[in-house]
Amino acid sequence: MRNDLESIAKPEPLVDIVEMTPLSLEDRRTYNLLIGNAGADIKQKKRHRIERHELTKHTNSNNHDVDARMRRLMSAIAVIKVRHNPNGKTSTRQIQLLGTTEIEDRGGPIDYFFPPELVDVINNTEIFARLHTRVMFELSSKYSLALYEFLQKRKNLRHIDHEILSVEEVRGLLGVPPEKLKAFGHLNDRAIRPAAREVSFLTEYDIAAEPIRRNGRSVSHIRFSWSRKADLGSQIAAVEELNRSKIGRTSRMIAAAYQIDGYNDASAGTETVLPSIDEITSSQICDTSVSQPARHLNPDQPSQICDSSPGLRTRLTPQEKHEARTIVREAGTGWCIDEIARQFHEQVDRKPPDNFTGAWFGFVKNKVKTKP
Repeated sequence: MRNDLESIAKPEPLVDIVEMTPLSLEDRRTYNLLIGNAGADIKQKKRHRIERHELTKHTNSNNHDVDARMRRLMSAIAVIKVRHNPNGKTSTRQIQLLGTTEIEDRGGPIDYFFPPELVDVINNTEIFARLHTRVMFELSSKYSLALYEFLQKRKNLRHIDHEILSVEEVRGLLGVPPEKLKAFGHLNDRAIRPAAREVSFLTEYDIAAEPIRRNGRSVSHIRFSWSRKADLGSQIAAVEELNRSKIGRTSRMIAAAYQIDGYNDASAGTETVLPSIDEITSSQICDTSVSQPARHLNPDQPSQICDSSPGLRTRLTPQEKHEARTIVREAGTGWCIDEIARQFHEQVDRKPPDNFTGAWFGFVKNKVKTKP
């Protein structure tokens, strides 16, 4: 048994599993702890033992909860991609996640086995995702945890900073049951975007999810891209957030996603807010002109973040940019939405329009009438 469960090395095949039996956030956390407790011995077909308090100390779980989770994991079936089957080809295998368990009465230790077939699959991989236990228990949904594992497996791959998955693959990756979030809009609003925002907030990486339309108007794929946070302050802020109370975290996350970062200057008595619009890909911003006196932003009052007063807004929201991207693609004249946005911002900086949104879409429609 490992004495240190601060981090967990999760084998690659267990990261991208597709749950045939939906698991809860606590089920997934428990399974990761079982993997971490086994350590390098996970490659052996042997009995593993974990003290019950290792499964309960991070949450308010009781013994009954742990017993129920172990039973659910024993009955859970997942689909795993096998790179090299006995014929030397890739294949899809349906497999049980957890084998026999023996739970000692009165809060004693738990013995468990991983199914031999699963151990065989694990033995054929040398790639592991390093999961930090603290982050795992701070993430608030199973969608966020699944996306975090996805990131941890891929972030150190050389020359790879994105991956495109079909919507069905994304549903499987996040563990979304077939009967839930059927419409892409619901899937995006309730699973994909919140997960990307939370993982970006609590780790040293930023991860973005961009819908791709390949068959007309419906979204068929998602492009996940990731990059290490460029400035040290953002990396430190993510670490510090893990040590802060969860109270107010949603508001702080919104403030971070908007990338409005102010500081109080005691000598001047004012606060300067510097926008970084060009770096924003998935958050909504209403930006005040730098020449205007900035207000003090309280992250626990998100209503202060946006000011849509006439004459103040000078930058696009992601929704406006996303809708315009559809116009550009359908026009097919070869324009890049980022170039159009750059030119529009230059125009706005010279003369802010009274109707910002109307001016933006009018600008886009005029641009795409001709080729660049």
